[in-house]
Amino acid sequence: MYLTQSNQIKGLTKTEYETLREMCRYAKNLYNVALYSIRQYFFLEGRYLRYESNYHAVKDNENYTLLQAGVGQQILKVVDRSLRSFFTCSRKRNRVNTDSMM
Repeated sequence: MYLTQSNQIKGLTKTEYETLREMCRYAKNLYNVALYSIRQYFFLEGRYLRYESNYHAVKDNENYTLLQAGVGQQILKVVDRSLRSFFTCSRKRNRVNTDSMM
């Protein structure tokens, strides 16, 4: 189950609100692009695509260029940290399954 956080920001003008929504959409799209590139690399190569290599693959994406560079890099680092944790857990699970079969 996923938990979500909802924040109410009051006092924004309509243009500020629209700009904020647009930036959130770019951030979401960049997260999905980074996730997709790591998954495709894993399916093709059988190895994990590290942050540095993923950065070079994604930096020319439209969503990355529309966000500030620091924001884009933090999004890529979040994806890297999440998937590194996933692969670590997956590797441990596979190790436990193979040990229990013996």
